[in-house]
Amino acid sequence: MPTPPDILAQATAMLAAGRFRVVRRLLTQPALPDDAAGLGLLGRALVGLNEHAAARDCLTRALTHTPDDPVLRFALARALDGLGQMHAAVPILTALHDADPGDGTVTEALANALRRDASYEAAVDLVMAEERAGRLNDAIRYQRGLSRHYLGDAVGALADFDAIVSVSPGRAASWFASHACVIGTQGLEAARDRLRRAIACPGANGKYAGYLAAYDVLTGGTAKDHRQGDSPILDGAIALVPHLDPDCRLFGLSADILRFALNAATGEGLVLEFGVRRGTSLRHIAAATTQTVHGFDSFEGLPEGWGNELAGTFSLGGQGTDLPAMPPHVRLHKGWFDAVLPGFLAAHAGPVRFANIDCDIYSSTATVLRELEARLVPGTVLVFDEFIGNRTWADHEFKAWTEFCGRTGIRFRHIAVSPFTGQVALRLT
Repeated sequence: MPTPPDILAQATAMLAAGRFRVVRRLLTQPALPDDAAGLGLLGRALVGLNEHAAARDCLTRALTHTPDDPVLRFALARALDGLGQMHAAVPILTALHDADPGDGTVTEALANALRRDASYEAAVDLVMAEERAGRLNDAIRYQRGLSRHYLGDAVGALADFDAIVSVSPGRAASWFASHACVIGTQGLEAARDRLRRAIACPGANGKYAGYLAAYDVLTGGTAKDHRQGDSPILDGAIALVPHLDPDCRLFGLSADILRFALNAATGEGLVLEFGVRRGTSLRHIAAATTQTVHGFDSFEGLPEGWGNELAGTFSLGGQGTDLPAMPPHVRLHKGWFDAVLPGFLAAHAGPVRFANIDCDIYSSTATVLRELEARLVPGTVLVFDEFIGNRTWADHEFKAWTEFCGRTGIRFRHIAVSPFTGQVALRLT
């Protein structure tokens, strides 16, 4: 039965007021609605409550009745993005943007989805088009800055962040992101100054102070001078200290730490990456060497949940999706690590010179380390992409490496750290 008009009116008013729980209660008593209007309102409220799976289901059903409704399509894209299915959200948002290029809310959502989908070049292109059309705003520019950062363009990223704070100096997130852009060019003290500006902004994220403390610890400061247990990045930095190389380098960009780590791997052997996705980091690695580089990925996303990310997050889009374009000296190996890696190693002799381990989760990292064990030698350099900094850092790549070293007795030194990206490079001794 259709949802009663008085209930629809109440739910519409409550949705506009941001009272999402009230909307959910109105539209789920005594049962779920079965009409487009009721399902659409409920789905939009569930997006507001971050109940993205339920929202997707409601909105998908609503759109079977009104497939061209732009409000419902936008809400569905938000739900998909919240589920880590950015590859599915992007086409919806692209169509909405093409239909109404002047809708800044849609443009911002599309730029964000492209960036989260690691489609950094597309995000930059979108924002460039908005700039040419005179529709550039701080929120969209910020997405371009982050995308440029991950592409290794520190100068371009910094220009975006500086443009934002020059007009709106209270934008803490832009001050924070900008600190990572200046470490390599202006030095750590300039980065610390920008962190202090971020911390001083009204409503600044509390994590920023943890980064300032982490830099102190990584440059010889005493851990006891800082509060522990409430900052993942600080706790991670403290965990690195026992194996910190005296000449450990600090970086702010993924491209920079990867290039440094590969150059530090002076021995002969295989160059590998585990966790390719759209290939941004693999292209950074390939740009720093002329030897063959091998990239491994299922391209189906995470095999299991990781923190707030669900299984399947970071997928390229399922069956039939094209693999990312790569330079001629890169070879991609599609499949789960435990299925593909043994055969690869049987066909390729020699030690591992360098490996970028961007597995995210414990089980995948442990699999890679187990398979590579006999190939890891003194001088091998490993980069872990999510080693410290996120909320569950101690339970995944860090844990897998710690257990591996405890079992094998392997010794190592941390030779580079990028707190902003969570990356750590280490050399086996």
